[in-house]
Amino acid sequence: MRAVVTIAILASALAVTLTRSPAQAQGVNGTEAQALREEIRRLNERLDRLEQTGPPRVIPAAPAAPVTPAPPVAPAAAVTPVAPVTPAAPVAPAGAITAQVPPPTPGEKEADFRENILQVIGLPRPELGGARFTGFFVGSANFNSHIQIVPEFAGGAQALSEPGSLNFRFDKFGLGVSKTFADWLWASVAVEIERHRDTHSHLIDSTTDNRRGCPLDIACERFGAEDATTEATLDKFNLTVVAPIGNGLAVSLARFDLPFGFERHDEILNLTATTSEVFQFGRPQKGTGVNFAYQFAPWLDAQAWVVNRWENETTHDPFDDNNRDKSYGGRIGFTPIARDGVLNFGIGAFWGPERDDVTRNKRWVIDVDAVWQPTRRLLLAGEFVYGGEDNVSTREVGRPVLRAASVEEGNWLGVYVLGYYELAKWLGLTARYGYFNDMDASRTGVEQELHSLTLTPIFHLSRLIPNLNPTGVFFTRSQVPIDWVNVKLEYRLNYSTRNAFSNSAPNAAILDGSHTSHQVQLQVNVNF
Repeated sequence: MRAVVTIAILASALAVTLTRSPAQAQGVNGTEAQALREEIRRLNERLDRLEQTGPPRVIPAAPAAPVTPAPPVAPAAAVTPVAPVTPAAPVAPAGAITAQVPPPTPGEKEADFRENILQVIGLPRPELGGARFTGFFVGSANFNSHIQIVPEFAGGAQALSEPGSLNFRFDKFGLGVSKTFADWLWASVAVEIERHRDTHSHLIDSTTDNRRGCPLDIACERFGAEDATTEATLDKFNLTVVAPIGNGLAVSLARFDLPFGFERHDEILNLTATTSEVFQFGRPQKGTGVNFAYQFAPWLDAQAWVVNRWENETTHDPFDDNNRDKSYGGRIGFTPIARDGVLNFGIGAFWGPERDDVTRNKRWVIDVDAVWQPTRRLLLAGEFVYGGEDNVSTREVGRPVLRAASVEEGNWLGVYVLGYYELAKWLGLTARYGYFNDMDASRTGVEQELHSLTLTPIFHLSRLIPNLNPTGVFFTRSQVPIDWVNVKLEYRLNYSTRNAFSNSAPNAAILDGSHTSHQVQLQVNVNF
């Protein structure tokens, strides 16, 4: 940026010199004037080239807030092994904001995340003993027409409001702290307080005396009367060491977001208010263990990890080990284009027994993801998963779904495609299509195909403030900036090939289901 400003100033000065009146320019002869004109032309050409390269990609130089792709943003994602931009693989996991050991990928620039919104408006930076603090919060207003039927053995479905009613919520608050001890050693930690309500269904079998409105000799489902829960979560942590091996091998003991796909757990890191079926049911979201990251070349990076277990918010399982085995995974990322746009794609896998039994029934998933940003305003992203698990045991599922109990190998596949376009400086539009085929009812508890269409206008309110510096960070593997304040207004249409949605009251038999549900959410994301 300094080069651009310097060249611009110099070009302006030269232009002023050449446009002086003859009396003022007595010392400039024709030959000198022509030489100056040629110099201006060369400087303008260079300035045009610099401007066309677009906003550079960020590789954090200091462990800014434990916020994943957004350090100045909340602790939520303390720059996990997913770094905001893929090409920077030696980025350590969980908040491990990368050190400048390997050479930067073309288009990257060093960023210092010590500046947050307090500094931007002239207040002292929030540091204590060299540690840096950041945070975020999320609030929303929600409307659901129906709730998805998810039997309790498969987890639950989010119920941010009762069917047919509007509900205002304070969804999440996050706070993180990080500290750099040396360019090869840093640490960070993030905590979250989250308010959530997950609803699942229970069986009224044909022998139960209390029928709750279910006809005799028929099995029915009923929603539970689960209350909303407020949880304080140890969301992220890491201690990262960069070993002097080749370009630098980053080794982290951490709890971190797995680097699959474009979507993340924290709303501030997504271009939609809700996540796709692939993210919710199809793959693990976090890991707690050891992560290794290495950048072979500017266009090739790799990560591998050993963690306790599959962690997913559908079941809200704790991160502690539930058996003697560990789970293993990794991702190889390719970035053939890092200038004049971004193109990144990767393939990853996860494997490990997930149940506390002696048979070591393995659960596995293969994940393929891609992000393409051909212009500053347009971004396209997608993810595909295919997974399976041995000897999945499912209970009988009653009306309106009706499925017999079984013990069999379960498989599933899913995909989503997402597009974002910046209509104006302060307004963007995201569209996403999601598909999930739970062919053996092993993930949702219902043998079904789920479809969803999501439309989300995003109002970048903080961009309307004159002279407010940007956060300097971007959404995962892209050059779309994360702003201080975003407001999302989302409409989502869900469709199932089974009657898997209901507006039934809690503890009443679900007699009739629906193939569709409608969701509307107004969500506020604030980073500080």
